[in-house]
Amino acid sequence: MSTNSVQPETGPHQAAVPGSAVTPDALLEPSTGPQHMSRWLWVIYPLAMISVNVVWGGVLQVMLGRQVAELLGETTGAAGMLGLVISAGAISSLVAQPLLGLLSDKTSSRFLGRRNIWILGSAVAAALALLVTASSPSPLVLAITWAIAMWPLSGLQAALTAVLPERVPIRNRGTMSGLVGASSILGAFGGITIAGLTTNLFVGYVGIAAVVLVLGTIFALTTKDYVPVRAAVHASKAERRAAARFPSFRSAPDFWWTFAGRFLIIFGYNFMSGMQLYILADYIGVGTVTEAAAVLVAVQGVSTLGLLVFSIIGGWLSDRFGRIRVFVGLSSLLFAPGALVYLLVPTLTGAFIASGIFGVAFGVYLAVDQSLITRVLPNMDNAARDLGVMNVANAGPQVIAPVLAGAVVAATGLYQPLFIVTIVAVILGAISVRFIKGVR
Repeated sequence: MSTNSVQPETGPHQAAVPGSAVTPDALLEPSTGPQHMSRWLWVIYPLAMISVNVVWGGVLQVMLGRQVAELLGETTGAAGMLGLVISAGAISSLVAQPLLGLLSDKTSSRFLGRRNIWILGSAVAAALALLVTASSPSPLVLAITWAIAMWPLSGLQAALTAVLPERVPIRNRGTMSGLVGASSILGAFGGITIAGLTTNLFVGYVGIAAVVLVLGTIFALTTKDYVPVRAAVHASKAERRAAARFPSFRSAPDFWWTFAGRFLIIFGYNFMSGMQLYILADYIGVGTVTEAAAVLVAVQGVSTLGLLVFSIIGGWLSDRFGRIRVFVGLSSLLFAPGALVYLLVPTLTGAFIASGIFGVAFGVYLAVDQSLITRVLPNMDNAARDLGVMNVANAGPQVIAPVLAGAVVAATGLYQPLFIVTIVAVILGAISVRFIKGVR
């Protein structure tokens, strides 16, 4: 298809027909991006992100904990085993995210485009993998099946994440990031609700798998994709080779400072949130793990409300003032008082207050940090690969944090150190933002 057949309102980077793809005239650059986007993307892109986050909320925060507790019995060893199961999946994701992102970058499909074909295939495979995970007969098998499930889930996330810099104009990225952040936590809360209110584990997994399959399929079949030029006539062979080279700290310092900041924030939050089910049951004392799962729905509801409001506000303000770093830094620091409330007020009331603070912090952070990431990408032709590397900052902490947190709880029987580590990590994450020079 030539660019002459592209509809004027879609811009030169998108196909005229949903589900098809067109080669643009030139490579997109992080500093410019596309000039236009379809109105449908404002609706379906935030909805599509629910398909990934319903798993992180429902399975990662609740279902795995319930499954481990059922397989082992509700013993103190469940916290340590849960950490190992979560880490097995996170290690798998560390490999899967950049690798599948690279494969997505190199995919060429005239039928759906390089991203949409991965979104459709990954959604189908992820739904099936979740059903297999639900049937795990032992903690060891659960760790293996969860690690395998991370591959299609990582493929889905890598392809969807690349949509933001490739299809959303830079002037709208803060607002879109805010909507995506809001829908992401809404998806996580939806997953928690399905998992917390479903008495049968397998039925819960079926519900979550259905959300992944339906939303992923709708996005892939109704949105417009594009295929970037592989050999732009204006670029020499050496320039194209340099563009494809893996970014180093020397060549892309802003990229790696952004990576460090996200790693520290996600590490700090996951150091305690990965154990939140057991924090409610053992530290605050709301009852058994099953009872705590139901309470977690209400606690996360407060967080979700704060996030829904402040993700949209934070994203809009960053677009309005054209400043990102200050919002990233302030929202990072706001995690600290949330952890401090858990530390000093170990009651259900304290849990609700802390959850509200985390909601506000995460709302602003998810909106502006994702927008920041799209502006520090070294080269848009490798967007999914580099975003896959950046997503390691999400998966990496999930490898380290649950193991360390579970080990601390198992060895000491104390939960207070979790909150102290969280406070230190998020402060360091906020400091790292100061070293980013290429973005206001």
